[in-house]
Amino acid sequence: MLCFATASTLSHAQGKLLESGKPIKNGSVNGVGQFASPSLTGLIMGLANVDNDEYPDLFIQSDSRAPGTYLYYFKKLTEKGEPVFSQGVKVKLPFKDTGENRSTIVETADKQVFGFWRFGGKVIKSSVLNKSTTSFDELKTITVNGLPRGFSSFGVVKTPEGKYLFLFTVANESSSPVIKIQTDSAYYTPEGFWPNELIEVGTYAALADDLNDLKTLNAKPLTTLDQTYYGISGYTGYQSANKEQYVIYGTRFGNIHAYQVAKGKLHSSKYVVNKNHIIQRSPTVNGYPGYFKGPKNTEGLLLSGEGGIFFYKNTQQKDKNGNLVFEDASAVMQENPMLYGGSLVVPSLADWDGDGLIDIISGNSAGNILFFKNTGTNVQPAYQNPEALTAGGTSIHVQPGYREDIQGPYESRWGYVCPVVYDWSGDGLPDILTGDSRGKFVVYINKGSKTQPQLTIEQPLFIKGLDVHGGWRSTPGVANLAGKDAYVILDRDNQFHLYYKIDAHNIEDAGKLKLTDGSYINGHRRKGGQVGRAKIHIVDWDGDGVKDMLVGTGRGASIPNPTTGLPYNRAKKNEGAAVLFMKNAGTDANPVFEFPKMMKFKGDDILLGAHECAPTTSYIGGDGKTLNLVVGTEYGTFIYYDRKDLSW
Repeated sequence: MLCFATASTLSHAQGKLLESGKPIKNGSVNGVGQFASPSLTGLIMGLANVDNDEYPDLFIQSDSRAPGTYLYYFKKLTEKGEPVFSQGVKVKLPFKDTGENRSTIVETADKQVFGFWRFGGKVIKSSVLNKSTTSFDELKTITVNGLPRGFSSFGVVKTPEGKYLFLFTVANESSSPVIKIQTDSAYYTPEGFWPNELIEVGTYAALADDLNDLKTLNAKPLTTLDQTYYGISGYTGYQSANKEQYVIYGTRFGNIHAYQVAKGKLHSSKYVVNKNHIIQRSPTVNGYPGYFKGPKNTEGLLLSGEGGIFFYKNTQQKDKNGNLVFEDASAVMQENPMLYGGSLVVPSLADWDGDGLIDIISGNSAGNILFFKNTGTNVQPAYQNPEALTAGGTSIHVQPGYREDIQGPYESRWGYVCPVVYDWSGDGLPDILTGDSRGKFVVYINKGSKTQPQLTIEQPLFIKGLDVHGGWRSTPGVANLAGKDAYVILDRDNQFHLYYKIDAHNIEDAGKLKLTDGSYINGHRRKGGQVGRAKIHIVDWDGDGVKDMLVGTGRGASIPNPTTGLPYNRAKKNEGAAVLFMKNAGTDANPVFEFPKMMKFKGDDILLGAHECAPTTSYIGGDGKTLNLVVGTEYGTFIYYDRKDLSW
């Protein structure tokens, strides 16, 4: 069953929070929760006043995983001053929306809303919003001249003179020979350096007097082509109280730039900084900006990326270096959203705070570990907005950086934290064990109390004195097997491997896991960045007293072998991330597994996007006595499945 949690499915009333086969709804009493992006990424196009109140409304373009363009109406402000938006209304476009045509909008002085879309590297097309039908209708072509090569992102900003500054991101040409990199593989030099020059980009610009009947733009260099690495995500404009005009850039790696505009030219780069005068950075990879301005100095920067939309309130101050001072990021909110944890969420169900209720602890692609408190019951849980967990007093934020991601520096901001909650130290308190994008396997020991958990900083697990390294983006399978704490990950051969705990920081080798025919259990048919990724959950799923494995996969996984493995070689060839049931035909002391079976919901295979999905189980929902399934999706939602609706 293909089940995408997109904006088109999110028009619900705050009612029953758990429905089998659907994403769990946010359980906040006031019906206001953290904004749920329409896909892995919601790209802010801009803001404009569509319904003629005092506040602007938000336009978001979804990505190619779940294409669509959506309008979110402003509803109110929270007590902290964060904007709250409605559920998304799908906007009609005059062409097939695949999510590939990067877009932006701008509102003119006479309240027209112009939409612009990228078609190729040197053409954009425009249309005016029909507010009564929520549609962009007639499409017009604008040719961009003067660029040395094609542009990637672009934006349109109104100038103080009432003109329109079109901004185009252009990459610098490298003079060094380019080493061709095979997809999803790392080629660092023996000295640990990436072999190619890091791509740098800058901005070309063109000025237009009027947007009506615009057919040609003549672009000229606005900056040198070395403003940031890899990409400028987007552009937005901001005018200060003393009428100074700025262009704000969001970037691939998260830094937020601010350039003052005067007579169609930019001053040298300044930044958006925090109150400690440190450059503000997007919490996730990329930063698609939009400026939110309401009455009574209610204003700030909206910034979206993979895994959420954030709000930086404007202090309307500058520091001594001319940087703009904004408050730290807070969540943008939404009426009646799905429970949302960023993108590629990896949940673990456990009573985290000792109140007898099953909470959610979840990792995400940004590298955070989040706590969703249950304020309802276990039969009818009400999960609240997430709180970021800390370790050693600092928020957990795993980032591989320049060197530690298998796919190179371009992927430096994806943490892909995969947590499982388990009393690993044996003191009666829940600890957290994780895999991540670095291929590292670490433990966060809980040194607090049952009602007030307190995690220490990450500590590696060791085997024979060497830190454990295995398949990246994998959740370790952790459980007690025959009285011993067992630990299962994918090893260097991309095969399922069993270890046993010696103490809280050390494990010992117990060998590779096998099928009943004696063969090893392989994880994938491809190499490079496609290895690993398995989300392993050890549980007695079929109730026979022996612990089995549930494995969440990516769409290209082929478990237990390349030729007949699942889900890739299933009878129906439409690919999708799947949940596999691997029955333990042996014992807990000597586990041996049967060939995997596809988990089905109401008779159809569960297929959840492309990258991967993450299963976990607990006694929530249903009758409170039956083990039910929750699966984290790449879209940041948590889908609940009642056991009675499942088969395999």
